[in-house]
Amino acid sequence: MSPLSRDGVPAVRPAAWRVQQTWTSLLPKGVTACPPLGTTDGHTSWVAAVTTAVLDGRAVAVTGGGDGTVRVWDLATGEQVGASWAGHTNAVRALTRSVLDGRPVVVSGGDDGTVRVWELASGRPVGEPFHLQADNVEALAIAERHGRPVVVTGCYDTTVRVWDLEKRQEVLAPIRGHTGPVYAVATAVLDGRWVAVTGGDRTVRVWDLDTGDPVGSPFTGHSGHVGALAVAELTAGHLVVVSGGYRTTTRVSDLATGLPVGDLPRSADLEAVTTTIVDGRLLAITCNSNEPTIQVWDLKTAELVGELFPQHPRTVHALATAVMDGRQAVMSSCDGGSVRVSDLVVGEPAGKPVRHDATITAVATTSVAGRPVAVTGSEDETVRVWDLETGDQVGRPLTDDTGAVTALAATQVDGNAVAIAGGKNGNVLLWDLTLGRAAGAPLTTHHGPITAVAADDTGAPPRAITAGDDKTIRLWDLRTGEETGSPRKSDHRWVHDLATTTLGDQPVALLGRWGGGFRVRDLATNRDTGLQTTGSNGKPVRLVAATVVDGRPIAITTNDDWRDPPMKVWDVATAQQIGRLPAGTVSALAATTVDGHPIAVTAGHRTVSVWSLITFDKIGPDHAFPGFVNAVAATPQGHVIVCFDRDIAVLTATRSS
Repeated sequence: MSPLSRDGVPAVRPAAWRVQQTWTSLLPKGVTACPPLGTTDGHTSWVAAVTTAVLDGRAVAVTGGGDGTVRVWDLATGEQVGASWAGHTNAVRALTRSVLDGRPVVVSGGDDGTVRVWELASGRPVGEPFHLQADNVEALAIAERHGRPVVVTGCYDTTVRVWDLEKRQEVLAPIRGHTGPVYAVATAVLDGRWVAVTGGDRTVRVWDLDTGDPVGSPFTGHSGHVGALAVAELTAGHLVVVSGGYRTTTRVSDLATGLPVGDLPRSADLEAVTTTIVDGRLLAITCNSNEPTIQVWDLKTAELVGELFPQHPRTVHALATAVMDGRQAVMSSCDGGSVRVSDLVVGEPAGKPVRHDATITAVATTSVAGRPVAVTGSEDETVRVWDLETGDQVGRPLTDDTGAVTALAATQVDGNAVAIAGGKNGNVLLWDLTLGRAAGAPLTTHHGPITAVAADDTGAPPRAITAGDDKTIRLWDLRTGEETGSPRKSDHRWVHDLATTTLGDQPVALLGRWGGGFRVRDLATNRDTGLQTTGSNGKPVRLVAATVVDGRPIAITTNDDWRDPPMKVWDVATAQQIGRLPAGTVSALAATTVDGHPIAVTAGHRTVSVWSLITFDKIGPDHAFPGFVNAVAATPQGHVIVCFDRDIAVLTATRSS
């Protein structure tokens, strides 16, 4: 890999690979999120409504949002189909679909007080819009009345209105009864007659679509306004309503009587609900304003049987389902403007999730029995191992006298996987990951929380290096678990982070300096080599990562000085800066080399970015996660492991075509 570039690092052509816009949460197993829709020339404001259809044999999503447009997306590619449909003069809040004169059509309504009909194939308007004179249109549904298709609208002015889809005529006087805006509408056939089911104020009401009269009494019991509902057939002939909204539990009620059938636990503040059937199992799919996930419920048992993480930057707002390549998928949108499609994964009733019981603080990677794994440490005082290919937890949680895990490394010792965990109480513990047990007693020589751990398997013997709040740096023989050499004081203050690499075929550690950059320490002697970066701004380096390209080590550091470029890239052999990464605040950092191309992975708040260390440009778009990202790791095989809150996700690098 020569000649050298002007910056003194090997000049390489960027490898033909990219990081997929897909991430898979390992907890629970099997949940996937497909490429995001609407990221290129997409909605410029929030997306309030989504429905699905089939266009020319392909599954599509139809979305409407705050920018007043309706758009169609190919669910397989994530690309927009045709031009946006323009006509509404304000936000689009509701969508449904029907058939008119044998043609599939989409019906939309919104804040301009109109309902519009669009030909799905061409996007052309069908006839003139309905002018409701009823403030905003909040919800839409299709039904039949006297054998003709009608549109049922829920309006902000508290009314429910019914329109003949073909004649463009209102066929009933405005239906009144709700004392607040009607935010949700569904339709069904009850005892042989079409009815509308509507939600608003704190009630659900049922209306006869022939007469406009109420059917039975309002469903009561909600403690807040009803903002979402769906109707499903629980058993043959037994229809139920799933309803919920702001500050109220999601309830399941008998449509005929209004009597409660049950509640869905952990489902307050319902934003949207839809139902579907998978393998004969009736499911309710819900999203809540206080959770970043989509929940999948078995409606017969009211048990949670799945949980999807669609990677929205904000709370999920609308839901729909579709069939893609023979499998069910869920479309979701949020008020941040993003649209996602997720595989609908259904498991057994979920008890306590298989995950850490507290925030994950550290992650490392290695292999166990030839299989790549991620090793995580948490404030719950455990270390856990996860198979990167299946998402399964490998063995039982590992726990001992380390306190909350504050730093973690993993490596191979004589062909066996070993994890080195540092804890809040100053202990360092070696774990044999193959046997799933401690490899000796805790190492208790640090006198304060462990701030950093790194490992090296290139030397003889393989070693670990630890740094602590007691301002000491210690080396450990990973074969014997004994400390090697004398402990050394760190820089004039403690080391927040360190990384290991090789320099001239010798294993070394890069210690983050308080003056910025790093200093190099010999891993055989635990002594400084004298090689260090220059400059002193008095700000500590918080994060250090390193990788090697063609035998030449590259390091990345970030410090706490807002006046200084946050991410610096260094040639370790010369201790000279060779570039910078224009990242913002960085909470986690990792580096590796994939197919000969060195990369860095950075996390800031809930966003993860991947960077080329040759061009110093981003590789692909940023990736958003439901929670704050505390730790990241990366492997030469292209795995990028992201730990947010108590969960893990895996991004995968793939070759571009």
